[in-house]
Amino acid sequence: MEKLQAAIEIARKKREAERGDPPALPVTADAPSTAASDSGKMDLWYGLAEAHLDHAALVRARILSQSASRESTPFDVLRTKILYQMRQNGWRRLAITSPLPKSGKTTAAVNLALALGRQPELRSMLFDFDLRAPAVADKLGLPQPPSIAPLLRGERSFADHGRRIGLNLALALSGEAQTDPTRLLMADTTRDTLAQIQTDYAPDIMIFDLPSILIGDDARAFLQHVDCALILARADQTRYGDFDSCEREVGEYTNVLGVVLNAYRYGDGRVDAEGSA
Repeated sequence: MEKLQAAIEIARKKREAERGDPPALPVTADAPSTAASDSGKMDLWYGLAEAHLDHAALVRARILSQSASRESTPFDVLRTKILYQMRQNGWRRLAITSPLPKSGKTTAAVNLALALGRQPELRSMLFDFDLRAPAVADKLGLPQPPSIAPLLRGERSFADHGRRIGLNLALALSGEAQTDPTRLLMADTTRDTLAQIQTDYAPDIMIFDLPSILIGDDARAFLQHVDCALILARADQTRYGDFDSCEREVGEYTNVLGVVLNAYRYGDGRVDAEGSA
């Protein structure tokens, strides 16, 4: 594992040098977020249309992190681990993926985003980038959103497309499934749009719910644009060979932040998000 992490770090530094990326800015626990300290950026956040969630619908979809509770604890622990690692490295962009579908990655992404949204000093964003099968809006019990393609092509502003939950969690939802998402995810306009959103809104963390790695090229097309990735594996479904292939694939493009073992049973109960980051 140490050799793998060393190789990942070397690859990351090489990618940053080739792209000419500036060094990432660290986020410290006792420093206010950029968005919170800039009234202009706060106005942009408050200008986003607010999405109102139905608690009963969230529970039916296993979205349990809207408020602190015993059920939200696994995702709160995951939030703390992720924030620690990302702050230590000055990372802001996190991808969430899995070896194969039905591992619980979208459920984990939404729960993590809502857990982050309960941190008043943070500004967080969740992007539904599983463009062949977008599911974030459905998990949140929200109406079918418009296609995300015009946003990524620079034809629609984030102010018009984005939604807001509370004061500090923004959503970029995807409605209409895309027939050629790899081309869209690799496009320069997508890169430039995300860079502009990051500049304008200054989020502390941007979460991207990506497709599963082993079903196509969509996730690979985008992983180069994030700082790190979290891998979801399902205890009763994911085979070791698939997980191993997924971890190696992700490591070729970005840093492997950690692994979450979903649906792990111990004793008489089940843990829906147990992992290391």
